[in-house]
Amino acid sequence: MFKKLLASVGIGKAKVDTILLQDKLRAGDAFDIEVIIVGGDVEQHINGLEFAVMAKAKTESNVGDEEIEYNKSVVLQHWQQPLDIVIAPGETRKEQFTLTLHPEVPATQLFGQQVSKVWLQTGLDIKAGIDGSDQDPLFIEPSLTQIAVLDVIHQSGYSLFKVDIEAGGVRGHGFASHLPCYQEYEFKPQSRSFFGAKEIEVTFVDNGAETGVLIEIDRAFTGDGYRSVSIPNHCTTVDSVRPYIENILG
Repeated sequence: MFKKLLASVGIGKAKVDTILLQDKLRAGDAFDIEVIIVGGDVEQHINGLEFAVMAKAKTESNVGDEEIEYNKSVVLQHWQQPLDIVIAPGETRKEQFTLTLHPEVPATQLFGQQVSKVWLQTGLDIKAGIDGSDQDPLFIEPSLTQIAVLDVIHQSGYSLFKVDIEAGGVRGHGFASHLPCYQEYEFKPQSRSFFGAKEIEVTFVDNGAETGVLIEIDRAFTGDGYRSVSIPNHCTTVDSVRPYIENILG
């Protein structure tokens, strides 16, 4: 009875561990996972599993007269998987599932370097108990269309300065984001021109068929300007995306 009481408040309860069966992903990909459930100190009834794709996003808040920036965890996708099983003390159960990433999920890797944090969180729905959880980083590369766009911008005289995930949404001509955050690539000119752009910020919104590209150009004396274009996702090379990007870079 005492062990059951402890398990009900999270001590000695069943544990969950998720194994990703693909090393690298792109937004929109389906991926397979294996979930290992290990029984705790007492028999427990497990109603199901919960999965969430989460990210660290930068946001702002007003504190008194000051505006501060901080990172918060945001849920990008969420799934519930009913199980209705009873797991005995020390018993191990394995379950396999297939999940699909939203096409707008931010990339975490760029040319082999980590640029942001996105992970899969797994929780146990335990009757009369506290959810056990497991976090597994996701290694997500930009789409080939996005990589080609970034290459064109670099060849146009800009160097990538930083990559952020920002809380909120974006909108361009003919497209709008759907997730609670978006990814922003910030470039600076390789050589400073007095009247040229001080920096440009690039955001992608992929709907599976086309990639919306929103570019914010910060120019000396004239301030920020926004330009956007949609590129078919079959355009995956520098030469095929160059006309779209050069047209809006100006």
